Amino acid sequence: MIYQNNVDFQKYQLLNAVLHKSTAAPSAPVAGQIYYNTTNSTIYIYDASTSQWIGIGQGSVTGVLGGNGLTATPSGSTVNLDVNVDNATLEISADVVRIKDNGVTTSKINDGAVTTSKHADGSVTTIKLTDSAITFAKIQDVPTMTVIGRVIGGTGQASGITIINDNSMSGATSTNLATAGSIKAYVDASIAGIGTLIGGFAAGSATQFPGTGTTKKGDYWYVTTAGTVQGVIFQVGDMLIANQAAPSNTNPAQWIFIQGNLDQATTTILGAVVLATAAEVNTGSDANKVVTPSTLSQRTATETRTGIAAIATQAEVNAGTNDGKLITPMKLSAFMNQYISGFAGTVGNGTLTSFTLTHNLGTRDLSWTLLDLNSNNLCWTNMSFPTVNT
Repeated sequence: MIYQNNVDFQKYQLLNAVLHKSTAAPSAPVAGQIYYNTTNSTIYIYDASTSQWIGIGQGSVTGVLGGNGLTATPSGSTVNLDVNVDNATLEISADVVRIKDNGVTTSKINDGAVTTSKHADGSVTTIKLTDSAITFAKIQDVPTMTVIGRVIGGTGQASGITIINDNSMSGATSTNLATAGSIKAYVDASIAGIGTLIGGFAAGSATQFPGTGTTKKGDYWYVTTAGTVQGVIFQVGDMLIANQAAPSNTNPAQWIFIQGNLDQATTTILGAVVLATAAEVNTGSDANKVVTPSTLSQRTATETRTGIAAIATQAEVNAGTNDGKLITPMKLSAFMNQYISGFAGTVGNGTLTSFTLTHNLGTRDLSWTLLDLNSNNLCWTNMSFPTVNT
């Protein structure tokens, strides 16, 4: 049925009515004409003032208004919404709304409003936080006994670091910090446990070592007068150190003794010594210097001093020119047998007055004696040496 005139329903309802369905807008539309687009499921109404079909859509939006901070600008069937910015506290850059330096104050950040998850890695840079932009007053609600920092190597995210106040440091780890007071208390207690200087010790008049039942291991005394206590010789400047807590006053094994002087050593004093030279060892008059094996071996014996002498060789004994070596009985006997030998013989028969004796001494350099065996008197007679052996 085609209506050529307007239909007045006299304010009665149009029940079960269906709008004009079409995949495209009707041609030659008039103001207020409507249709249902089956392609995008949208109801359109024709605005003759703009000659445009305005989509009513599927929702309940009846209009778009610019509220606080927004400006609405209609454009045909669309409305542009612009954010109001002052470019001092808020700005739009590259289609992004962002806060400028003057836009964030203490009163605008509530307690707990900014959390770790709201600051992604790399989102806060130097250019976004200028020097002095964050003050102490802007950092609040840090937990008790906690500081913000980083205890691992390298650059990275900061975190809350626990502060401990433990004088024994039993809770100290690589991820917490100790208070100055607890560190001082720990160091003081540690130093107190290693002993201290108690005072002087007069070894010259003492009969026992110092110390009491409260003596700590490491407590020490310095010797003020020399003396011998419990068999231990002390000189001025020496030290006694307790080797255990409450050491015995009579047991040297529970003490440590340190020589602290540089006195000259004597037959009764433990001290420093000077080594004697070889010349001083040979002189033998210095009673304050020490003889070493090397210098002792160089002390030679003479007619006027004791010392070390080498044994002469047989050739040296035979030559008889060395005055610094000793002759042994064996070498002396060999020399005597070779150079001081003799011959003895008995001759005579009561008739002959001339005899030939063979002595085999190999020399004419001889001394001879003739003895009368009957009277034991020396006799003188002519003697000749025809050969070196007769």
